[in-house]
Amino acid sequence: MPDGARGARVGLLAGFLAVVLALSGGGAAWAWWQATAQADAPPAVPSGSVDVQVVGLGNELVGPGGSVALPALSLTGAFPGSGDSEVVTVRNASSRAATVTATMSRTGTLGAVFTTTATFGGTDDGPGCTGGSGATTTIAAGGTATLCLAVGLSATAPSGTQGQTGSVTTTLAASLPGTSWTDQGTITSGAVNAGVVAATTLNCGAIGVFSVTFTWPAVSGATSYRLHYGNGGSQMNVTGTSQTITSVISGGTAWVVTQRNFGQVTWTSVPSNTRSYTVALASLCG
Repeated sequence: MPDGARGARVGLLAGFLAVVLALSGGGAAWAWWQATAQADAPPAVPSGSVDVQVVGLGNELVGPGGSVALPALSLTGAFPGSGDSEVVTVRNASSRAATVTATMSRTGTLGAVFTTTATFGGTDDGPGCTGGSGATTTIAAGGTATLCLAVGLSATAPSGTQGQTGSVTTTLAASLPGTSWTDQGTITSGAVNAGVVAATTLNCGAIGVFSVTFTWPAVSGATSYRLHYGNGGSQMNVTGTSQTITSVISGGTAWVVTQRNFGQVTWTSVPSNTRSYTVALASLCG
C-alpha cells in the first residue's frame, strides 16, 4: 500500500477513536434494561347460596330470614323440676355444606331459672333432651339434621318465680365456610309460664272458753300450711286444715298461707284473708 493511503486510513481511525473517547469521557452513560414477570389472575369469586330451613312447621323458613311457630314446645303452670322438649328437623338448602348454630333465648318476664337446651341429634325424653352433639353442627348440602329443643324450670327455682310468663325463641344461624354469607331464621315456642301455689280461705271454727279454732279448705298439692296469729308475729306450721289457739287472754289478727314443697325448695302462696279474734273467757272470732 502506498504511504499516502496508509497515512489517510490511520488518520481516519484516529479520528473515530477520538470521537468515541470524547463521548465516553463526557459523563454520559447509556443502558438498556428488560425484565419480565408473571401476573397472577385475581381469585375466583365463589358462587352459591345459603338457606337454613325447618321441615314440617309451615313456611319452613324458605329463603332469607323468617320465623316459624312450634306450639308443641310449651310449659304452662310449671313448678320446680318440670320441663318439656320437642324435636324438629333442620334442612340445609344451601349450595354446599353449611355450619348451623342454634341459640335459645327467653322472652317476657321469664327469669334465668327457666333453663333452655338446644342439641343436634338429641332425643326428646319428655321433660328434656338427652344425648346429642351440641348446639352447632355441619349439614351437607341438601341434607337434614334433627334438633332437640327443651325448656325447663330449675329444681331450685325460688318461690318468687310464681306467675312469670313468656316464651322461648330459638335462632338458627347458618354460614358457608370460606364466605361471609349467612342466613338466619327463628322458631318460637308456645306459652311458657310458672305455676302458682293457690291461697286458701281462713274461717272461724269452734269458739270455746279460752280457745278459738281456725279452719281452712285444703289446697291441692299443699304439703303444709303456716298460720300467722296474734299481735307479736307468732306463727306455726300445720299439716292439717285446722288449728286451735288456746293462749290465755290473747288475740289479734290471723291469716294462713299455703306451702308446697318440691324437694329442694318450698313455694308459698299469698296470704289468705284475715280474721280478728280474742281468746278469753268469752272468746270471739270474726
